[in-house]
Amino acid sequence: MASLKHPSRSESLIYSYLAMRRIIGVLAILLPVIIVAGGFLQKGFVVEGSLSSYYYTNMRDFFVGMLSGVALFLISYKGYELIDDLVTNLGGLFALGIIAFPTSKFSGHVVKVGIFLTPDNVSQYIHLVFSIAFLLSLAFNSMFLFTRHGGAPSREKKMRNVVYIVSGWLMLVCIVGMVTYIAFYSHTTLARWKPVLLFETVALISFGVSWLVKGNTLFRDKQLSAIR
Repeated sequence: MASLKHPSRSESLIYSYLAMRRIIGVLAILLPVIIVAGGFLQKGFVVEGSLSSYYYTNMRDFFVGMLSGVALFLISYKGYELIDDLVTNLGGLFALGIIAFPTSKFSGHVVKVGIFLTPDNVSQYIHLVFSIAFLLSLAFNSMFLFTRHGGAPSREKKMRNVVYIVSGWLMLVCIVGMVTYIAFYSHTTLARWKPVLLFETVALISFGVSWLVKGNTLFRDKQLSAIR
């Protein structure tokens, strides 16, 4: 009877990294979908203006839990070089900052929110800074770190790089769109279309797709040694 071939230690580590990348990708894609759908249980078919606003709904625990999961996976992720670890660690810390400093409750009067009991009219700006920094770190990771390769890139690697670059640019466009809307158009009729929620959702799905591809889900290399 032929003996079963067990993966080597290096192969096991690669499989673990691929699984972690896929988990990060899945969490990022599911986060906006589940939070918005879950919010219907409390308010019917009412959609909040942003994902962050769901902090004050029945989906608070889920929002905090999923974002914390993304943050911890990013912090624990180990890349090929120091720059990989630095960018993902910062991304994880920025995600925790988003949780620690919630957006404004928009109740008409100042309310202390978050674990530091920060006035919500102050917390909302800290929250925005962390949100932008989080998305910028993800875009940088996708465009400049995921696209690196050793030697001549394979056909599959070239295809993955296209996904990484497109995902990164989508995240950047969403950041610019979100900031522009908040600064100039938040009190106009555009508000009815929930632009911030839309930009956040597109950015998170782009982030998730990028990590799923990095997890060797699409455009796979035939050999594990070629994965990068």
